Amino acid sequence: MAERGRPSRTARRREDLARAVVTVLARARQEAGLTRAALAEASGVSFHTIAKIEQTAVTDPGFTVVATLANTLDLSLDELARRARSELSDPSHAGPLSNSLDPRQSDS
Repeated sequence: MAERGRPSRTARRREDLARAVVTVLARARQEAGLTRAALAEASGVSFHTIAKIEQTAVTDPGFTVVATLANTLDLSLDELARRARSELSDPSHAGPLSNSLDPRQSDS
């Protein structure tokens, strides 16, 4: 029987990496000058799914969705992983969700 309580170190690392991937995707979208709606139209992933992912309401969007968004943003999976690892190791970032993901600025 699994012990309840605090997640394992491996689970926490996986969650941290997932949040970093989301941060990288959102930053890439903004750097490309795309709104969530424009990314949704270009990728075929729904606006609501993109919004939920960026707001971390969806903790495991699935490989296909992540790969589709990365491809639409001209971001290879290798580059996405590299940037996500960098995001985790860079102490200058306040946390997985920075001001660049402020929901009030998400469609600007």
